[in-house]
Amino acid sequence: SHGAFVKRADAVCSAYAAAAKPLPKPTLYAQVVAYTDTDLPLYEAALRRLEALKPPPQDRAEVQQWLAADRRVAAALRALGVAALRHDYPAVTSAIESLQSAGLASSQAADTVGLTVCGR
Repeated sequence: SHGAFVKRADAVCSAYAAAAKPLPKPTLYAQVVAYTDTDLPLYEAALRRLEALKPPPQDRAEVQQWLAADRRVAAALRALGVAALRHDYPAVTSAIESLQSAGLASSQAADTVGLTVCGR
């Protein structure tokens, strides 16, 4: 059911939120690399768990949009880490912009699905 799916998805997101740290305002590339090295594996693991959930038929399209936005978040996090490793300030800036855009899309899609923890 819709309610059961929302409950399971929000539980996955709660576990991720408890383990993850927010993106700091770094002053060194090493801080960005440390953040992505820690957060990206947690995010990707949560995303795999979310992708394994079976949404009810009426929610499938909205859930696919939400998960697509979450995959863009993961890609932006990955790009952020690579850019920081290269000390490439323009690429870091671009990755952060992509991360913010994908995060907003994820949040909006999560709201459409009816999630209360995911997308926050």
